[in-house]
Amino acid sequence: MTSNDLAAAERHAFRSVIDTGLWDVMLASIVAMFAIAPLLSSRLGDFWSSAVFVPFWAAIYLVVRFVHERFVVPRVGVVRFGSYRQARLRKFGVILAIVNTVSLVLAAVFATWSETPRMWAFPIVFSLIVLAVSSLAAYAFNIPRVFGYGVMIAVAPAIGEWLWRNGYAAHHGYPVVFGVTAVAIAAIGLTKFALLMQRHPPETPSVAEEPSPVGNHD
Repeated sequence: MTSNDLAAAERHAFRSVIDTGLWDVMLASIVAMFAIAPLLSSRLGDFWSSAVFVPFWAAIYLVVRFVHERFVVPRVGVVRFGSYRQARLRKFGVILAIVNTVSLVLAAVFATWSETPRMWAFPIVFSLIVLAVSSLAAYAFNIPRVFGYGVMIAVAPAIGEWLWRNGYAAHHGYPVVFGVTAVAIAAIGLTKFALLMQRHPPETPSVAEEPSPVGNHD
């Protein structure tokens, strides 16, 4: 078996366990916050209109974990990450931490600005951060559609702002654009999960360790 074959085997083993569509649903629930929170802010305020989603996300996470253990593992088994994949994920974690730190600093800076520049700066920086994170995630997990999700989320504020300024939507268009984005991501994830269940009938779980490719293939 050549090193290219090992790399292909590693990617297939990793994606067969990770790329089930369930985490797409988790992502959709997070995006949904940007659609629903503006509708709640008049009653709950900006902080609590977002904070109320924390228990909701926890519930979705527990459901995702349960479905994965109950339905995915019996069909595709489990995988133990090899050293190559572990190193790649560690790099992703470090870069993500740096991106989050920069985001916090920029948020603090924006808080001191007047309303007009802050209104334009937030969507721009938000979009750039989303594109950076989605690009890194797509690379780290070998799931290209994650970058597509990033593009959808990144362009949503600009489209929403256009809808709002032209009188087609309220709350800067966020309920519309992020609502549509969340539904689209959830639909893709559920379709992915349904196809996985169809292709893999229940089997006895197996444990396999990912081969560590020789050299850098991605």
